[in-house]
Amino acid sequence: MRDAPRVVSVLERATGTVSWGEMTTITAQNVLYPLQDDIGSVALVQHVGDDKSVVNAARVSFGGDNDAPLTERDEKLIKYLLREQHGSPFEHNLLTFKIVCPIFVDRQMVRHRVGVSKNEISGRYVEVGERVYVPRSFRRQAKSNRQASVADEAGEIDQQGAALVWQEAWQLAYAAYQRLLDLGVTREQARGVLPQAMYTESYYTFNLRSLLHFLALRDHPGAQFETQLYARALAELAEPLFPVTFRAWRELHSEMPH
Repeated sequence: MRDAPRVVSVLERATGTVSWGEMTTITAQNVLYPLQDDIGSVALVQHVGDDKSVVNAARVSFGGDNDAPLTERDEKLIKYLLREQHGSPFEHNLLTFKIVCPIFVDRQMVRHRVGVSKNEISGRYVEVGERVYVPRSFRRQAKSNRQASVADEAGEIDQQGAALVWQEAWQLAYAAYQRLLDLGVTREQARGVLPQAMYTESYYTFNLRSLLHFLALRDHPGAQFETQLYARALAELAEPLFPVTFRAWRELHSEMPH
């Protein structure tokens, strides 16, 4: 069996102050671990813009953009723009995240491509590390929704047995991957035996409009639970950067019928 490649974590890269471009620095304060396993993570890499940039993008239509501090009138404008779905003023900014997540979470995230850019680590170029997501508990299929799950509150699932099957499956698959590499098979083919629970990592860049759209769909009871956790982590990192926009969006979102 060959030695698995060493994987450098986001926090290792962030020890001290490791610059990721001129606009920001990753530190322990802007890295979250949605799945609480010290592997899956969301890190804020950089951002451009703030609530005032949203206001200026809207007011430039009348030649009214300015450098003055945000006012109560500006805050009302942001809420008006959201309520009336005038989306373009929320596109003149960006937030870049490095996201380490199970492949099945990433495949749900990548469906949202309007206003979103993505680059992902390639299993053709590098050997896939032995990093896999293991659920803290297993859920049952919801009876009323074919795409949703519910907690196993009644104890119908043999949790220990399910965990054992999960572990055996991914370990067997990863051993097969390593064996194929030992046999000289190319990485791009050998990776075909790996399960969706393996971790992948990507850079995702959103504008505020695309991020709020993503949150509305993925921080939702109908979304997969693990994906909801990633959506909440993105929101937690983004909200302090655009507090007025997020407050107005949450107020309007809470008023909408579910």
